[in-house]
Amino acid sequence: MVSPAAGLAIALLVVWTASAFAPFVPSGVLAALTVLAYAYTTGFAEPGLAVLVALVAVSLLASAVDLVSGMVSGRLGGASTRTVVAGTLVGIALLIPLGPIGLVVGLAGTVFVVALYGNGDDPEAAARQAAYAAVGVLGSAFVQAVMLASVAVVFALAVW
Repeated sequence: MVSPAAGLAIALLVVWTASAFAPFVPSGVLAALTVLAYAYTTGFAEPGLAVLVALVAVSLLASAVDLVSGMVSGRLGGASTRTVVAGTLVGIALLIPLGPIGLVVGLAGTVFVVALYGNGDDPEAAARQAAYAAVGVLGSAFVQAVMLASVAVVFALAVW
C-alpha cells in the first residue's frame, strides 16, 4: 500500500510532467524538489540513495534540456546566437498576448526575418534556420515530458 505522502508525491510528479508543456514552469526542478521532499519525509529511507540520486539527476537534466534546446537547435540550423536570442525575446513578448503559439511564432518569425536579411535574401536558408529553432522549442517540451514521466514511473515503482 502506498502511503499518503507517496501518493501525493506521485500525483505531483504527474502534474510536473504535464506542466512540461507550459512555458516558464520549471518542471524538472519541481520534480527534483518533490522527490527530495518525499525522501526527507521518510528520513531518506525511501527511495534508496542510488534511485534518489538518479531521479534528481534526470529531473535536473530535463530542465537543462528545456533551457538549451532552442539555442542548440537554432545553432544547428545555422542561425547565429544573436538571432536565436532575439527570436526568443520576441517569442516571450508574444507569449503574453498569444500564449504558447506566440512563443513559437515569435521565435520562428524573428529567426526567419533576421536570417533572410543576413543571408542576402536566401529564403531557403532562412526557412531552414527558423524551422530548426521552432522544432527545438517544441521538441524540448516533449523530451522534458518523457524524461519527467520516466521519473514519475520509476519513483512510483520505487516507493510501491
